Amino acid sequence: MPTTIFGWRSGVVIFVFSAALMFSACSVPGGGRVIGGQLVQISELPIYPGATLVDPDASQIIGPLFNDAQRQAPPFIGLGIEVGKAYHIFQVPQATTFAAIKAFYADKLQSAGWREDGGMKILLTQLNATNPNLQGGIWIRVDQSLLLALATDPRTGNQELMLSLATH
Repeated sequence: MPTTIFGWRSGVVIFVFSAALMFSACSVPGGGRVIGGQLVQISELPIYPGATLVDPDASQIIGPLFNDAQRQAPPFIGLGIEVGKAYHIFQVPQATTFAAIKAFYADKLQSAGWREDGGMKILLTQLNATNPNLQGGIWIRVDQSLLLALATDPRTGNQELMLSLATH
């Protein structure tokens, strides 16, 4: 299990982040979801300043935590709705904070019609407070959800950012 870098409590946090990823990917529009507009591709999302794209298999920090979940077959959630997933992993400068990442993406995403998922914000804010080495947030737009996750290797200070886009 990939908790050796992050400690035993991180197994719980990783499980909850993965559950949040699956929940957001399987959500059907409704309940306040933003409807309308065009779907975006992962390549159309803004890249955090100073971030460098990393091959998921070469990722040493976030890849071991999320690659398996990202590569699983997309779920079929009924009513003819299938989920498509795509993700990118970036190395970010060591001094990067999740607050800075969140502010950058909030500015870029909100102007494009995205909004932070209110229900998931409450859960992830609590999780972010318990583990400074794994931080996350979820934004929603049209029939899509975007998970931002920043993982820090506490031994080296190296950081990786994952953008995981689900279309449902």
